[in-house]
Formats: sequence, C-alpha cells, structure tokens
Amino acid sequence: MLLKMKIVLLLCIIVFAISGCEKITDIVVPDAPVSDVAPLTVMTYNVYVGASTDPLLTVANLGEVPAAVAAIYTKVMAADFPGRAAAIAASIKASEPHLIGLQEIAIIRRQTPGDLLAGGDVPAEDVVLDFLEILMAALQNEGLNYHVAAKVENFDVEVPLFTETGIDDARLTDYDVILVSEDVQVSRIMSATYSDLFVVEAFDLEAPRGYVALDATVAGATYRVVNTHLEFLDADIRVAQAQELVESLRDETLPVILLGDFNTPAPDGTAYQLLLSAGYVDVWQMDAQETGFTCCQADNLQNAESELSERIDQIFVRNLELPASVLTHTVGDKPSERLPAGLWPSDHAGVVVHLPIE
Repeated sequence: MLLKMKIVLLLCIIVFAISGCEKITDIVVPDAPVSDVAPLTVMTYNVYVGASTDPLLTVANLGEVPAAVAAIYTKVMAADFPGRAAAIAASIKASEPHLIGLQEIAIIRRQTPGDLLAGGDVPAEDVVLDFLEILMAALQNEGLNYHVAAKVENFDVEVPLFTETGIDDARLTDYDVILVSEDVQVSRIMSATYSDLFVVEAFDLEAPRGYVALDATVAGATYRVVNTHLEFLDADIRVAQAQELVESLRDETLPVILLGDFNTPAPDGTAYQLLLSAGYVDVWQMDAQETGFTCCQADNLQNAESELSERIDQIFVRNLELPASVLTHTVGDKPSERLPAGLWPSDHAGVVVHLPIE
C-alpha cells in the first residue's frame, strides 16, 4: 500500500511538472520522509451556480425584476451544471480527498404560473436542478463512494421570472456542504448562520450565509473541519462574518481545518489578515510568482484562456504542526479540464492540500 501511494504521488508530481499550464501551482515535495500513513487530503471547491446576480441587484424598480431574473435563469441553464459536475467529479477522482468543502451547492425550483406578483406566498417546489443530487450521481459514475456529512442552508430566495407564456416564480436555495469519503468517521456535526448578512433593501431580500463544521477522524486522528462561503458584496459584512467564525472556534483544542471561498484575496485582504492574526496558517505555498489563483473565469465560462487572477479560495489550519513544506495544487483550471463545449468546470478553481496525519 505504501509503495502504491509513493508511485501515485510521484506520477502526480510528474504530470503537474510537464503540464505547462500557466495557472497551476508548482508542486512542492515535502522535505520530511514520507510517512507510513498516507497523508490527509482535503479539497475546497466553489462549483458556481452558473450566473452572476448583478443584473438583479442593479434594476431600477420592481417592474424590471422578472426580465432580469429571466436573463440570469437563461445563463444558469446554459452553464450546464450536469456536464460541469462530471468534470468536477473527475477532478475529485484524480485527487481522492478525504474531505471536500463545497460552496454554491444550489437547488433551483420553479412554479408555473407564479403567485408572487399577485401577493401569493406558496413556495416554488418543482425542482429544475439539484446540484448536490447531480454531483453525487457524477461521483458514483466515477466509482467514488462519498456521502454528505453536513450542510448548511444559506439564502433561500424566490423571485418572479418572465417567460414566453407569462410570469413564473423561480426559487434559489444555496448551501455549503462537506462530503467525506468512506474511510472517514464523523461526529459533533453542527451548522450556524452568521449574525451579519447582506440585505437587498430595494426588494427587502435577505441573503444570509453560514458555516458547517464536524469532527473528522482519519487513520485514528481527529480534526475539526469547517466549511464556509463569506459574503462577497460587502467587505464590512465579510469581515464581521470572519470574526464571528474565529470567535466560534476560539476555544477549539482539536486541529482545525478551515475550508472555503472566503472572498478575501491573499495576501492583503482584510478578512484574510484577520484569520492570520487569529493564529490560522494558510497552507498554500506562498511565493513571488503568485501561483494558485482561484477566481474568476468569465461569467459564461466560455473564455478561451484562463482569467483567474486572485486567490480567494483557501485552506487554513490551526493547532496543527506542519512540515517545512506542504503538497498543494489547484484543479479545474487547466485547458484539458474544460468541457467539450468549451465551458470551464466552474468560475473558480478548486484547491487541494495534502496534510500530515497527526
């Protein structure tokens, strides 16, 4: 088993070294001898709902909302999450993480005809896309055995949708999720919603966000694993959420692994610096070449060359002794990972880290 693991790691290093992809990080081989225990591998990946919500946030009046929603809805459908899920599942198979933190896991529902404009309050229930169900099926198609260990519901927004035959209602529910492989035992599962949240005041729409956490035991060692997606539209709210997360984990004595899309660029983002000041270590290999960019591809995912230009998807640890260097890499950012139709798997790259098992 040890020999097989060494061969796999060596092949991975060779593949990354010869790939020639501008946006992939250099692979750093740990200085310490390889342990008799395979490393703990974790991943964070924002899978992307498929469109920007900016058109909805910039409408001048409520009468423009159904058309703006229709434009967003069309883009989400064109973004082909089932196809992208297959590509994401292939990246997961190549990396074989023990734990995966996923962001922008959505359920999209419709109601025909809609009742919102008439003052109705019946929620849309007809499922159009269930991202988690689609991704889990894609993982099974790859022969992988993961299960949903924990999830937190963030925002649940329903808005009128203009169609050729009238006005429907479209509903988007957003989740953050932790998946674990079959060799991981979990306990002490919890989720929480941040006190500070973004509000679209013109429409009285709230967009709460939260985090999900669990204890994960791998090869006899236990870690506190947390996954989150901090606010991107308001820096003050983002920093307040990061502070709340730090406070919630202040007394944690287990090694903490913090996964997520933090929407704060390394190395200068305010929330990023807040996490460092609280004792968290960004396990990415910091260097002068600014490798490891994770955001963002074009809104429609059809850009021919990668447009990733900042690193906002990160993995932090605390209470964990690290070797001199840690094996890290990004996924979903190489031309070979694009769909046949030319779409990138997500507007973000995923991040994978191999950590020593305590």
